[in-house]
Amino acid sequence: MVPLLQDNHTNYLVIEYKGEEYQRFYHLVRHLFKTLEIENYYIYQGKDKERLQVFITVETLSLEEADRQLQVYSDALKEKMTKRWKTLPSIQLPESYNIVTLPYLKGSSINR
Repeated sequence: MVPLLQDNHTNYLVIEYKGEEYQRFYHLVRHLFKTLEIENYYIYQGKDKERLQVFITVETLSLEEADRQLQVYSDALKEKMTKRWKTLPSIQLPESYNIVTLPYLKGSSINR
C-alpha cells in the first residue's frame, strides 16, 4: 500500500474499478480521457482480471481540488455505465485511508 497524500496534497488521481465489465470500462476511460485531452494516465490490471486501476498524473493538487476533478471524471463515466469504481484520494476518507495498492500488470495486457 502506498499513501496518495502528503501534507494534504497529491500528484496522482486514482480510479479503481472492480466488475465484470472491466474491458468496457478500460475503453470508456480511454475514450473519455481522449475527449478531455488527458494524456498523462496509466491503466493497470489489479490482482485479478476484473480489477483495473487508472493512475492520472497531475501537478500537485490539494485534496479538495483532487476530489473535485475526480467527481467530474466519475460523473462522466456514470453517464455510460453502472458505477463500480471508487476514486482516490477522497475527501470522505481520513488521510491514512487515502492509500492505493500497487498494480500488477500494465494496461496493454487487459485486452487479451
